[in-house]
Amino acid sequence: MRHRAFRAALIVSVALTLGCINTRAEQPVPTEPHLQLERGWQIPGTGFTLGGYATEDFTIKKHKSWELNTEDLSLFVGWEGTGKLKFFSELSLEDALVFKRPGKFTTSQRSLAFERAYFDYAQSELLNFRLGKFLTPVGHWNLIHADPLVWTTSRPLVTNRPFPTYATGAMIYGTSTGLGKEVDYSLYASNGQQIRGNSSQDPFDSAYGLHLSYAMGDSSQLGFSYANFTQKSDVGDRKNLFGVDYLWSRDRYELSGEAIYRHSSHGSSLDEKGIFIQAVVPLSERLYGVGRYEYFRQAGTLPGVNLWVAGLAFRITPTSVLKAEFVHGVNNQINAHEGFLSSISVLF
Repeated sequence: MRHRAFRAALIVSVALTLGCINTRAEQPVPTEPHLQLERGWQIPGTGFTLGGYATEDFTIKKHKSWELNTEDLSLFVGWEGTGKLKFFSELSLEDALVFKRPGKFTTSQRSLAFERAYFDYAQSELLNFRLGKFLTPVGHWNLIHADPLVWTTSRPLVTNRPFPTYATGAMIYGTSTGLGKEVDYSLYASNGQQIRGNSSQDPFDSAYGLHLSYAMGDSSQLGFSYANFTQKSDVGDRKNLFGVDYLWSRDRYELSGEAIYRHSSHGSSLDEKGIFIQAVVPLSERLYGVGRYEYFRQAGTLPGVNLWVAGLAFRITPTSVLKAEFVHGVNNQINAHEGFLSSISVLF
């Protein structure tokens, strides 16, 4: 009976995802491992564009039974007129439908949040303005975090635990070529107001920071991050975050990494630090091998955790990917995900 229930859950949860894949099955195989967000579906005569992505997870985590989870359904809505003003939003429904052994559906874990909702004013390549809710410009992963665009089902701890991944406020950003190389910059500030925030995050109370990304050549870029902020849970603890990120990509090979140190005004016991290094190797026209090491020390007295990730990513189409990986942890007292993790994601 349970096996029949599981098969039924699998069919129901994956049907929409597979349907999206079939609509794009004739697209060519990508020649580069990185994808860019598509233009989506443009509504003629309105300036509006619709898009999004869907992700279905199947996991067997350490010391737990298997779980099938409609992990993310995201809707993109964009608008661009004839002038310099643009709008973009991302509405995300997380954990919409979860099926766990021994055969139980639940929707009680679902959460609906605006991950992004902002206006852009494009003054020039050098100077642009953003107002609203946007991804916090710390590191590289957080800015491309959509499941179809990353290589693993799991996310490195250092890319979302030391800081809130979203900020609501104002940003100035652009690209400078004054030194002969392209330098992308972002300067931002937030007063802590939220636009339908995610209940699982401790949001900013106040924040300001910057991110710089330097193009070292056609194949690599080096980034630096700084943020000064307080969070809603403890407005008296002012934190200073310093980060560095690196990305190299050539001939479908990729090497990337990020390192972060976060200092707490309440003492060194509340400092956090971490690093990850990830390599991607093409195994065939569509199949890639992925390996990652990460270390993260959470605020408090617990020792730092070491995580080793080994997995595969299969590009079904340029906009859909099937991923599977094993995660092994050492000193994992913070309950980071371990075990077998897999997912299928579609960008549309």
